[in-house]
Amino acid sequence: MTATNAQKKAARRKKKRISKHVMKANEEREATRQQKEGATPKSTSNKKAKRAKQKSHVKDPNEAASYLSSWKHRGAGGAWKFNKNTQSWLLRHCFEPEKVSKPTFALLLEYLKGLKGTTRTRMIADAQRRALRYKEFEKANPEQQQDKADKKEEDSPASSKQAGEDENDEIRWKRLDAHDKRKEYKRARKVLDVLNE
Repeated sequence: MTATNAQKKAARRKKKRISKHVMKANEEREATRQQKEGATPKSTSNKKAKRAKQKSHVKDPNEAASYLSSWKHRGAGGAWKFNKNTQSWLLRHCFEPEKVSKPTFALLLEYLKGLKGTTRTRMIADAQRRALRYKEFEKANPEQQQDKADKKEEDSPASSKQAGEDENDEIRWKRLDAHDKRKEYKRARKVLDVLNE
């Protein structure tokens, strides 16, 4: 091989084109980086969180409720069709009362009876983990149980948190007050009762 052939091969390798949208994104990234004064490069965890936030689709809880309703009435001529995304959303958020209401949760419990395979196993493991987490919390904070008995008739204050799908479950758990933690525990016990039948 002569030097010219080697040079031609190297030139071909370098000639790979970059798509316009990639170039535009790189330019925008560079422009924002220059605008920031003395900012250090973002850590990978921030980048991952940002990507997850951009990719996350916020499902309407009413959509999930109508999915379960059509599932329940599928035998009576209802037009129900399995939707993996909706099922995943329901299973992921079934312990959150602000996303899955009581009537929807009751339908979900019926729906869970039909779960099979790894989905059923994961649900059981998740419910057990949540129940055990509450039991550990209860042991660590016995004084809150006394307070709860004293405030039995009072309503709990509205939660000021916005638990988005991009938040870690542990972060969400730490933000819950004792009343909401108890609600999650009760739901976990109900899920375990249904799945262990």
